[in-house]
Formats: sequence, C-alpha cells, structure tokens
Amino acid sequence: LGRFPEATGTVFVGGCGPAPTSAAMATPGQLQMYNKQELNELFGLDHRAKDERTGKIHRIHIYEDEKVPDAVIFHIWLEDHTLGNLLRMELLRNDAVLFAGYKVPHPLNNMIELRVQTLPKSSPEKAVRQAVKNLRSECKSMLDEFDAGLAQLSASSSSSAPFPPAAGAKIASPTRNAGYQDADAAYSPSDEGGQRLQQEMDAMYFSEQGVYSPSYQPPVSPGAEEELFGDAEMPPQ
Repeated sequence: LGRFPEATGTVFVGGCGPAPTSAAMATPGQLQMYNKQELNELFGLDHRAKDERTGKIHRIHIYEDEKVPDAVIFHIWLEDHTLGNLLRMELLRNDAVLFAGYKVPHPLNNMIELRVQTLPKSSPEKAVRQAVKNLRSECKSMLDEFDAGLAQLSASSSSSAPFPPAAGAKIASPTRNAGYQDADAAYSPSDEGGQRLQQEMDAMYFSEQGVYSPSYQPPVSPGAEEELFGDAEMPPQ
C-alpha cells in the first residue's frame, strides 16, 4: 500500500507497508463553504436542466414511467420540499390518483422528482394540473383571510388607543400587589387641590429610602435631623 499525504497516522498491515488510519477531515466551516449553492443556482436554470431528448433547457421535464402503466415522472427544477409536499398531499385527495410521491435526488440540485400514477380514466398530467389549480385557490383564500384579519386587528388597535381623560373623569388605578389598599380608587385630580396625591408621593418616596413610613416615624434627635434627611423635604407631620 502506498502512502497517502492526508493520513494522520500509519499502521503496518501484513508487512505490506504503512496504511492510513484516518483521512483528513474537513471542518464544519469548510463543509458549509463546499455545499453552499451559488445565488444563480437558486433562481436560474443551467446546463443541469437540459433535456437530453430535445437539447433545450427548461424547468419541467416529463418522462413516462416504463415500469408502471398510467404513470409519469416529473422533474421540476428550482423547487424543493415545499412544493413537492404540497403537490403530494393535494394529489392524494384526488380519487383518480393511485400513487403520488416525490423525492429530492440530490441536495445540491435544486430539483424534485414527482411520480404520479392515476386510473385509466384520468392522466397524471390532468391530475397535476388540477392539483396546482386547487393549491392556487387555497393559497389565495388563505391570503385573503390573512389580509382581512390584519385589517381587523389594525382597526381594533386604532380604536382602542388610549386618549387623555376628560376634565373631572375618574382615573382607573393600575393593578396593585396583593395586600395593598387601593386608596385612590375614586381619586380625582381636583380633590383637595392635589394635596392628597402629593402626600402619597412623599410617603412612597420616604418609604423607599427606608427612613419613613406613613404608619411609623422613627425617633430622631433634633441635631441628627439634618444629617438624616439632608436636603430632602421633610414629610408632613
């Protein structure tokens, strides 16, 4: 056995010389680079879509199945599992279709192979045309329903947009934690000239500072009062 430059180790087999133990492996990044299709291969036909019978390049090739009667094989280029599975499911709904299946012969060739067999009263070409017609109708209906639902959602969102409250209107209080008393459920900005709101805001501020709560005021010596609160405004007594 001769030497392989990509071998990472060698062993001796029956005295015939070194043999490779493992070949060099491509990294995942290199595999992705090797398997990446060119942009023109996804949206354009090339020499691979050439029909050997006519010498022309076109998208759909039709071949009669020589093994099964009333069966046809379609080679559809620039398509993948999306259209293949849709056609298969729609063809199987047709009572005149005996068999419908597809495969992707090669992952780098953007082509599917669709095989259809029908009853003698129909034909594979007719069944495929009817399936395409039904799929177009279903897709159009789905798009219409989506557009109608989107328009309805937009209309409901615009109609439920928040507006500034009118003068004197009551403001609904936000959701509060369990155990908190909703004291301002019937609050109005005109109540007591806003003093009540200011008092509650002051109480909330000093409770967050940890030095004051509405129900308890720690004893503070007169000299330490300025050091404790600094420049903050003292809460109302």
